Amino acid sequence: MKTQLLLPYVYNFLENSFFEGYDPFYDYAAKRDVPVVAKSVGILLRFFSSLLKPSNILELGCGIGTAAKYMLDGHLTNYTGVDNNKERLEVAQRFLMNYSGVRFVHTRVEEFLKSDSGKYDFVFVDSIKKDYEKVWYLLKPLLTRGSVVIFDDLFLYGYVFQEESETPYKYREGVRLLRRFINNIKYEKGISSMFVPIENGLVVLHYEG
Repeated sequence: MKTQLLLPYVYNFLENSFFEGYDPFYDYAAKRDVPVVAKSVGILLRFFSSLLKPSNILELGCGIGTAAKYMLDGHLTNYTGVDNNKERLEVAQRFLMNYSGVRFVHTRVEEFLKSDSGKYDFVFVDSIKKDYEKVWYLLKPLLTRGSVVIFDDLFLYGYVFQEESETPYKYREGVRLLRRFINNIKYEKGISSMFVPIENGLVVLHYEG
């Protein structure tokens, strides 16, 4: 079966995979029109967390805590979630109140990275896309050797593959910065990268130090 025919079946399979306890997150997101991690991405996060068994997870742009649940269900460990939306953080705290070792920080991602002194071995980034290059630069001092970092929504609705004239004006600056980030990490020494074409595109980075 050709790839373009197979992919819809793969997405359907992943999106309809059932894990108990996630409906409240997706119901809340649908009713209030707030962003939430796709189920297929959540399954990938859960897999990596289960496989790597990290000591300290960091999520930048944690929203209502959906991705956090996937990662903590994969491996219950210390978790830090950062978001600048106080209301969403309060929802995340309610949803994850029964998990130990969890803390939420209400601040801008860049400010957190500049001031935090922690060390993290598994990081999920789902913050402002045009800032990914800056986030990566600030994040590296907080990573342990061998850590894994996943950036979500890297392809920005597919606009990174289009000509500038075909891209809506409001996305052009973000596309330019994302393209530069993608090109830089492909050739950066000390990391290995893998692009995963599910949902809006992911990149998985292995930080070798």
